[in-house]
Amino acid sequence: MTIARSDPGTRVTTFPFMERPMVGILLAAIAGMLNAWSLAETGTFATVQSGNLVTAGYSLAMGDWSHIARALASILCFGLGAGVNAIVVTLLIRSGRTYSGPVLFVQAGIILVLGALATAGVAPAMVVALGVSFVAGSQGNAFHRDHGMLYGNIAVTFVVQSFFSLLGRVLVPSSAAGRRVDAQSALIYGGVLIAFAAGAALGFLIDTLFTAGSLWAAAGITLIVGLIAVTRRDPQSVDPAQNAPTP
Repeated sequence: MTIARSDPGTRVTTFPFMERPMVGILLAAIAGMLNAWSLAETGTFATVQSGNLVTAGYSLAMGDWSHIARALASILCFGLGAGVNAIVVTLLIRSGRTYSGPVLFVQAGIILVLGALATAGVAPAMVVALGVSFVAGSQGNAFHRDHGMLYGNIAVTFVVQSFFSLLGRVLVPSSAAGRRVDAQSALIYGGVLIAFAAGAALGFLIDTLFTAGSLWAAAGITLIVGLIAVTRRDPQSVDPAQNAPTP
């Protein structure tokens, strides 16, 4: 397990690569792109499962059984992705291996296949969307921490709540040092929210130019993050601390 480390000389905490703010922002952008495709093509969310639950309830009231089935299937596939990922990560950790790079490569590969299926039109959109939800669940479960932040690809409500809570503490700080820390954390949370929205906007835009372009872009970013992860000089400084308490 990788944990945050402090340099006694500088007292600067070093977080694993996958917990760095920029990585969290990139993963949020990926999540936005995946949602852009699934929402436009099937009316379901790839990562925002609260949205799928709400729309399932609305569809139940309206008697739209087709959408209920799509929303519930998306939730199930997201959960399956998280569960399968938990098993794979545990097995890799037990064997003493780092998992971030391999998991990202597999996720990128699956998204590429899904993008190819969607582009060629050889699979129903809902089948592709279920695969997208599976990947989203896997990615959200594997890389869910950023300085203790459970963005989970991503926990939007939690991030919004925390962002504005931190802003309140910046406006009325307990101390000057506390204000600086809260301001830095607010920037991270705000950056993740902006990246999520920007990823969705960019995904919608790309899809108007290229079929399944948002999926291709999401796969590309995932692959880039994976390549950086596996080329780090210290492999032990890559993986997030799966079971560490959230500050």
